[in-house]
Amino acid sequence: MRNIIYIYEDNDILVCHKPAGVATEGAKAYTMDLVSAARNYLSRKNGKSKKPPYVATVHRLDQPVEGVVVLAKTKKAAGDISNQIKNRSTGKYYYALCYGTVPDDSGKLVDYLIRKEDGLAAVVSKAEKDSLKDLVITRGNGEKIRTVAGDVKKAALEYEVVKRTENTTLLRIRLLTGRFHQIRVQLSHYGYPILGEKNYGSAESVRFSEENGISDICLVSYKFELKHPSTGEKMCFEITPDNGQIKNMIS
Repeated sequence: MRNIIYIYEDNDILVCHKPAGVATEGAKAYTMDLVSAARNYLSRKNGKSKKPPYVATVHRLDQPVEGVVVLAKTKKAAGDISNQIKNRSTGKYYYALCYGTVPDDSGKLVDYLIRKEDGLAAVVSKAEKDSLKDLVITRGNGEKIRTVAGDVKKAALEYEVVKRTENTTLLRIRLLTGRFHQIRVQLSHYGYPILGEKNYGSAESVRFSEENGISDICLVSYKFELKHPSTGEKMCFEITPDNGQIKNMIS
């Protein structure tokens, strides 16, 4: 397992730099996830105890995605930060390296997303959203897609271009909603799939990634802002990505 870096800790929170490939929680048997590793870290640090340390997730990153994750060390902290996320008062910022040239220097993407029965997400139109019946959405071409729980959720993000090359664009993204696979599926839907992405990649982006030796998805949650759950102080945690392609473009 790639090394997890603990970048901040106090009595309420533990802030981690999660590597790509490590699950936030619920990893398969015999595989360490972030929460389990954090419990082990706190147990070693605090010495023997009858009770395992409390560690709770308040937000997650997809397993292939690198970035900042804030863990709560108390139930009070978990509840407070969860409310901040629900009220959209936290700040979540990402770098995404996409295949293709994004023409506008900045913009906002707003879409309807569904979770499909196959475990992936998809963008649907308003007409397709309104066609939902018995967990099934009928697409404009007549294709029927079975959804998970019948939820259709609005997804929004803001972006700005950091750098363009002949074949790629590096975006800085502010996530306005935290939907399942949101950034990955939205960018793919608009024709700019993230490099290293297989589930939502195009034939061209997958081929380009393979030809350039890009195996990790080029998506990094590089900054997270919140108010401290006890003091109310505004805090910002920012990392330099390990992802080589992104690191080279911002250096």
